[in-house]
Amino acid sequence: MFNTINRDVLILFPKQPLFDWVNFIFPDDKMVCKKPMAHDEGDIFLIPEFDHPDYAIEFLKDNFVDFFEHELFEWTTDENFWPDKLSWEMFENWFHYSIQSVVMDTLDDEIIKEDY
Repeated sequence: MFNTINRDVLILFPKQPLFDWVNFIFPDDKMVCKKPMAHDEGDIFLIPEFDHPDYAIEFLKDNFVDFFEHELFEWTTDENFWPDKLSWEMFENWFHYSIQSVVMDTLDDEIIKEDY
């Protein structure tokens, strides 16, 4: 019926500080965090499969800059507007995150990967 795949999932949802930064860069497009974790407001990443949630958190702590930069890049490609120093504390203030260890594929169709 369903098949599990050998990945964990990282889900990132923006918090108000991210929207505050966007509003600073684009003052004419006022954005507000109306409903945290609303449908289609987050990004989902397949990450390595881990034996324990603590290992997944350690992976995120070791790689948060890559995810942070990806999220900033979605808003502006001009790195001059990006915060000077990205820290784990800032990441936690700017994003809700969730790591899920069970990923189910509900289809028999081939998974197609595209460069982003």
